Amino acid sequence: MRFRTHLAFSFLISILIIDSFNIQNKIIFIVVLLIASALPDIDSYKSKLGKKIKPISFLINILLGHRGIFHSPFLLILISMVIAIINIEIAAAFFIGYLSHLVLDSLTPEGVMFFYPFSKKRTKGFIRTGSLWENIFFILLLVLCFYMVI
Repeated sequence: MRFRTHLAFSFLISILIIDSFNIQNKIIFIVVLLIASALPDIDSYKSKLGKKIKPISFLINILLGHRGIFHSPFLLILISMVIAIINIEIAAAFFIGYLSHLVLDSLTPEGVMFFYPFSKKRTKGFIRTGSLWENIFFILLLVLCFYMVI
């Protein structure tokens, strides 16, 4: 999925759940959630995030590949546990945002290895990145976000 689709999806999730938690700073919670939703694509130097830090992203891609450990709940849980030591709210926002990325990428034909590094079996979908279906999905997400905000 494209960067914009990940952001729209994670923003919709943040709108839907923000009032379910007793969050001290809702803006920081949403910002962390949005950033985390883009973070897994740090393993692709062609991604929006990867282009911003191309040398690091290129190195990660060469060493670990795209949709490997950075697209795994294993790394998500590990990072979230470390963040939780510092701040549980930020850890929750990070976890939800990052997980939203994995869920969306599991809808693409490339899929996601949800049990990596223990299994390389991919959960795959049918929505090709940049396709008409993704664009329709993105517009639907925007409409839902707009509806929820007003």
